[in-house]
Amino acid sequence: MGEIRVGTCSWTDPKLVSSGWYPSGRRDAEGRLRYYAERFPVVEVDSTYYGLPSERNSALWAERTPDGFRFDVKAFSLFTGHPT
Repeated sequence: MGEIRVGTCSWTDPKLVSSGWYPSGRRDAEGRLRYYAERFPVVEVDSTYYGLPSERNSALWAERTPDGFRFDVKAFSLFTGHPT
């Protein structure tokens, strides 16, 4: 049997950010991702649908998450044929 991982569609969703779930001092980009990754083993990266991430951002995401954390990266819209 395979492993099932549960996460959300983004660590930057405006509703999640404004909900108060992220504690004070963990609301900047780095703090949000680190806090999220301490609680969930996977997250969807929705922004990649609209544009490819920079090499720098990809490296920062990897640095800010623990070993074994997974990013479920949404395919870039031009690859899928969906409207951009």
